[in-house]
Amino acid sequence: MQALMQRLKANHHILEKLFIFFILAQPFLDLLAYFSIPVSNPIRLLVIPIGMLYMLSYPDKRWSRNTCIYMAVLAVYFAANFAINMIWKDPVSAVEELTFILKTFFFITALLVYVMIFRHLGENRDWKVTIPKYLFINTSVVSVVMLIAELTGTGKRSYDYLAKQGHSGWFFSGNEISAILGMGFCGAIIYYLFVKKGMLAQVICTALVAVMIWAMLTIGTKVAFGAAFVVLGFAFVLLLIQAIVKRNNFIQAGVVLVLLAITVFVTPEMPIGNNLGLSVEMANEKAQKQEEALATTPLPEEVEEGEVPPPGSVRQWSSWQLMALNGREEYFGTVLYYFEHAPVIQKVFGMGIGGNYTGEKPRIIEMDILDWFFGFGYLGTIILILPLLFVIGSILVFIFKQRFRTLNATALFTGAGACIGLGAAFIAGHILSSPASGFYLALLLGFLYGLLRQKPEKFFQ
Repeated sequence: MQALMQRLKANHHILEKLFIFFILAQPFLDLLAYFSIPVSNPIRLLVIPIGMLYMLSYPDKRWSRNTCIYMAVLAVYFAANFAINMIWKDPVSAVEELTFILKTFFFITALLVYVMIFRHLGENRDWKVTIPKYLFINTSVVSVVMLIAELTGTGKRSYDYLAKQGHSGWFFSGNEISAILGMGFCGAIIYYLFVKKGMLAQVICTALVAVMIWAMLTIGTKVAFGAAFVVLGFAFVLLLIQAIVKRNNFIQAGVVLVLLAITVFVTPEMPIGNNLGLSVEMANEKAQKQEEALATTPLPEEVEEGEVPPPGSVRQWSSWQLMALNGREEYFGTVLYYFEHAPVIQKVFGMGIGGNYTGEKPRIIEMDILDWFFGFGYLGTIILILPLLFVIGSILVFIFKQRFRTLNATALFTGAGACIGLGAAFIAGHILSSPASGFYLALLLGFLYGLLRQKPEKFFQ
């Protein structure tokens, strides 16, 4: 055993390279899943055992010990959660429960692994260029695939609701690919703006950025749309400041301004323009119908035990709540009812995927924080958010300890990508329990952690 540990520690750098190259595999794994080639989930799940091997081999003994203890505690908790729900839930699907657990386990493992990798790489400057470059490649691949799907008319609709427009290309979930493009665009813009390239390469990159923006508006979801506007606006402001202070990059600032202006101009004609107006109308109509229904039939005070409440009738929602929930109010209201009537042990350890559902298949709310809370209970939620709190808390400590001197352009855009991912986890889901998009949030948080613990550099370096 000791000889094995020594061999692992001697070759831990190989595992680091493997995890760095794994970044480039992400869009191709998603494409394989779309075409029903069942390799993406098994390959991604390998991150859990390989990640634990990396933690065991990590050169810093304190980090190795603490992360291994945490992973062991998390594994014990997941086993308890699974066992409790197999006993208490009826109906219950062992496959669905286990899948929900493993997908969540993947995100936590990836987060810890990438934090540890970028912490260990330290002053090696290559990774500070490699990660934005890989994010640019991934985002370009996704966007070009969406363009091909558009030209061939083979894109998968983002919404089942026919009045809403947009497609996700050859990728399964519109929400997932929206989050991936939103986070990936932040990394892509770092490579596009701040990594030196020849004139031809810059022209090609500009064309690819334009395709990325088109793809983010074509999906028809709010996350990608918001990310496009925020990142382009932020980039223009930074480039304008750089142009004024250093008297260069005027052309680049002008190009970004043109891209931003075109984005504003075409938005009303794109799927997202249709969907934004439709969301407001639908929310107002639902709120008005609820008020009219209440005038004649009050909300039921109590539902007989074992009876599923009619979807959406257990709560009255305001129009802004309906806007935020974006069609998820029925699932939220129903799962909240399950939680309120669940035994104490399920409130502590969680109700698993979909709560104590009565239908054939569980349905999640698709708002990750809520799904974590209802699925894993009070205890599980506390255990799961500890790594996030540690990483985010450490990032804030680095910022204030260095008096904001470590906040260069790369760190700011990386932070914007992480905020987009975290925000999507609160309002749109498909992040914390979705390996495809959760991977990017874990990567960006780890990358930001590594950037901000370094010595201060020039802002635009």
